[in-house]
Amino acid sequence: MAGRKDIRGAILIFALLMGFWLLLSATLHWQHLLVGTVLSLGITFTWSRIKIGGGRRTSFSLKQTGLMLYYLLCLIWEVLKANIMVALIVLNPRLPVSPGIVITRTALKRDLMRALYANSITLTPGTITVDLEDDRLVVHAITVPAGHGVLDWYLSDQAKKIEGEGS
Repeated sequence: MAGRKDIRGAILIFALLMGFWLLLSATLHWQHLLVGTVLSLGITFTWSRIKIGGGRRTSFSLKQTGLMLYYLLCLIWEVLKANIMVALIVLNPRLPVSPGIVITRTALKRDLMRALYANSITLTPGTITVDLEDDRLVVHAITVPAGHGVLDWYLSDQAKKIEGEGS
């Protein structure tokens, strides 16, 4: 299978990039569409030249897609809850901040899922992933409870399910 192009993967990456571009530009003016198309094609071309994971094809099962949508809905819910928590901390006159660093390991095997999980932590207000190396995560948290919440966050289990379906 050496030298064989992953056309489905390239189309998927182009579609995702173009969709993201349209979301950010919020217009269908021809100049925005042209720039978005050129950039998306350039990134897709560059991406297709990179060998990742021994040349595995880019594919997603229907079950993986459903699990990913559920993951994203859960992440949105967690971001909303964390926003409220951070707002309550900031609005509290005593400012009950107790920052700290949490070092944990993840059972995720694939780099893509590790990056997704680390970025999910960073997207959640009150926590930020400082470092991701192999299976080790270093997370800074605004409070001790937020730091401990990272250690057994249910989104890690959800990411494992998504990863398991891709095997």
